[in-house]
Amino acid sequence: MSAKIKRGDHILVLGGGHNGLAAASMLAKSGRKVTVLEANPVLGGLAASHEFHPGYHMPGVYEDTSLVRPWVLESLDIKLARKPRATIVMPSRGQSEGEIRLAPDTKDGLSGAVSTADKNAWDDFRTQVDALKPALLGLLDRAPLSSEDSIWTLGRAAWSVRKLGKKAMMDLVRVGPMCVADFLRDVFPTEHLRAGLSYGALEGTFTGPWSAHTAVLLLLREVMSAGRIEGGSPALITALEATAKRHGVTLRTGAKVDRILVAGDGVRGVRLASGEEILADTVLSTLDPKATFLKLIGPPWLPLEVADGARVYRMRGATALALLGLNGPLTTHAGTAVEALRTGETLDEVEKAFDAAKYRRFALAPALSVTVPSMSDATLAPPGHHVAVVRVHAASYDLEGGWTESAKAACLEATLGQLAAYCPRVRDQVTTMQLITPVDLETRFGLHGGHLLHGELAPDQLLSFRPSLATGRYATPIAGLFIGGGASHPGGGLTAGPGALAAKAVLSA
Repeated sequence: MSAKIKRGDHILVLGGGHNGLAAASMLAKSGRKVTVLEANPVLGGLAASHEFHPGYHMPGVYEDTSLVRPWVLESLDIKLARKPRATIVMPSRGQSEGEIRLAPDTKDGLSGAVSTADKNAWDDFRTQVDALKPALLGLLDRAPLSSEDSIWTLGRAAWSVRKLGKKAMMDLVRVGPMCVADFLRDVFPTEHLRAGLSYGALEGTFTGPWSAHTAVLLLLREVMSAGRIEGGSPALITALEATAKRHGVTLRTGAKVDRILVAGDGVRGVRLASGEEILADTVLSTLDPKATFLKLIGPPWLPLEVADGARVYRMRGATALALLGLNGPLTTHAGTAVEALRTGETLDEVEKAFDAAKYRRFALAPALSVTVPSMSDATLAPPGHHVAVVRVHAASYDLEGGWTESAKAACLEATLGQLAAYCPRVRDQVTTMQLITPVDLETRFGLHGGHLLHGELAPDQLLSFRPSLATGRYATPIAGLFIGGGASHPGGGLTAGPGALAAKAVLSA
């Protein structure tokens, strides 16, 4: 007979990543009894650090902490120091001249091979971001609007946009459907700079710079940036775990959920893979909608509109991760020690790399977004050594012929060849390397389709359409069942926003 927990005012949170821990802490802080169920042996999910080779650690699949929502940390009384994002180096291929350096969060942040016109354009761009920030954050840091909202709520949102002023409001309307290539060509004179900046709209997505709607993704990323957290994603997870414990959350690892139990009038709890049943009136899942609805519930309890929404929700990954252990700092032809780097000197180069994913291939000349987290955290590698995390765009999830060992080796070779064109010593520096394909992201980290952002960021998968109209405001048609992972508003990545907003929805239900 399976063990059971007595029913009561008990909430189960599925997933112990950043969203799950944030949601659990907010719920427990309100006085609710909360249990977090995490399938892995450690908490943190995609933000958890792991050792990929003896002595070498990756800080997390999600390592960019600049998007973590300040209001979530403030509401949980978590104090973590912030600092500007790392300077991004955009080196020229095969030469020491022509290197561009960008301090993303600052005006006057451009240096290197840029013109006065580029610097003025960067100042204008930061001014535009600052002007749009209040209105856009007003949409991103609250539950998405819907026809169910009061006239007052809808009117307040409309007024926040109107307060932008005529120019900023028209800029927003114009930029919405644009591709990031057209937007950047309107703003910046230098093609090399445009190519490097385009990554802000593309990382983790199934898009290239000429894909429609990508310009607004760049703006959203910029308005959300609040500077990176000292200590990176491990520091964030440590703080969230400590907060959850302080508020009395029960944290269970190695607890894989096999089924969400549903009866005629709503949720009844869950059954673990071990056979244990845990009864509760409320379940908040931070897993993706395909896992939550199609695997853990399924017929006959799943409403048709929910099932259809989950099936058509797009989660096709196009990014692989190459993890490199290096015996010294990563340096460019100019001798610059890299903490962040982007390859590609034209928008068309970046677009051509994405073309490979359209045809179920990996790019032979991939677009690379590189971070060296050990530059700011020496504990990630042995003394004097470093860890480089290379995001490889594009590498198709459903690769023709499959991700065999030979395919992985060929993709790694293409990645190293491209990186060596910008950092000539890298081949001699590599002590260990590993490729995490989109399929690995699915099997090892639970990212359906290997999509780093828990689903494509497109107009039909944003706001109350994320992941579907039937479930876009965290509550579902199944009484007591809520969702709050990266497939919910405001989207994927390391933000903790979806979990916190879902917790608010639970408390107001």
